[in-house]
Amino acid sequence: MTERSSPRPNRSAARPAIAGLVVACAALLASARPARADVTATCDFFEILAKQGDKPALDGDLKVLEKKLKKPPFASSWNQFHLLSRSQKTLAKKKAEPIALKNGSATATLVEIVDTSKVRLTVTMADDKGKQVNNTTTIEAADYVIYVQPLAGNEGHLLSVSCR
Repeated sequence: MTERSSPRPNRSAARPAIAGLVVACAALLASARPARADVTATCDFFEILAKQGDKPALDGDLKVLEKKLKKPPFASSWNQFHLLSRSQKTLAKKKAEPIALKNGSATATLVEIVDTSKVRLTVTMADDKGKQVNNTTTIEAADYVIYVQPLAGNEGHLLSVSCR
């Protein structure tokens, strides 16, 4: 029989040291990553009462919406637009935010940012009786989307949204 000239290394003694080294490297790599910013979008909300009247009327604060409101389907249904409330919210991704309204209630949820210049939102409006309008849409930066909730007497409750 031949004898081995060098004893076999004890691998079980080295395992805890290797495991500790792996954990230390993982912790170092995790802390070296740059902090990821939370995904948010800042949005403006205009609550509008729309109705048909003898003379067209548009509140001064709604001038940014004038082009949209003078086209169908809005212009074919109403010719008077009155601002009820205006607010601004910073929306965090996948977190429903309440939007303060004079009539009813609303929530807005940022679903995602698309192509760095668009936002996908889910907006839910509810009237005082609980009837809801719920829509998910993609909005170009600085453009406006108008959600409509028909009211009695040929009036409309509108919520316009623009994000950046």
